[in-house]
Amino acid sequence: MKIKTTKGEFVQLVNSLFSLKDLQGKEFAIVAAENLELITKELQDVEEAGKPSKEFMDLAMSVNAFTSDPEEKDSKIYEIEKLEKDNKELIDERRDQLDAVAELMKDEIEIEVKPITYEMLPDTITAQQIASLSKFIK
Repeated sequence: MKIKTTKGEFVQLVNSLFSLKDLQGKEFAIVAAENLELITKELQDVEEAGKPSKEFMDLAMSVNAFTSDPEEKDSKIYEIEKLEKDNKELIDERRDQLDAVAELMKDEIEIEVKPITYEMLPDTITAQQIASLSKFIK
C-alpha cells in the first residue's frame, strides 16, 4: 500500500512505530520493523540535513556543562551569553540549517509500505496507539 504525505508526517509515523516497539505479536512486530526500515531509508536526506556540525556540538556541550547543575545555572548566565555572543555566526548557521530542515519536512513523498491488518494488531493495543497507526491499517 502506498502512503503519500509530507516528510514531517512520515517522521511522526516513525516515532509512532518506535513508541510501539514493546507490543507483543510476531506478525505485527515484523511488519512494523519492515515499515520502519522502509520509511527511515526514504527520510535519510532529512536526517543528514539535520545533523549539527562538530563545532556546533562542541558549543552545545560547553553550554550544557554550564547548565548541568540547576543551582549554578543562574550564576552561569553571563558565561552562557558570552559563549552565544562569541559564537553568533555558528548559532546563526545552525538556525539556518534547522530552517532548511523545516522546509524539507514540508516536501510530499510517496512510500510503499506494508499494511497492518486488524488481525495483526496485538490484543493489548490501545485506541491511542491504533490512532497513531491509522495510515498503516488496512
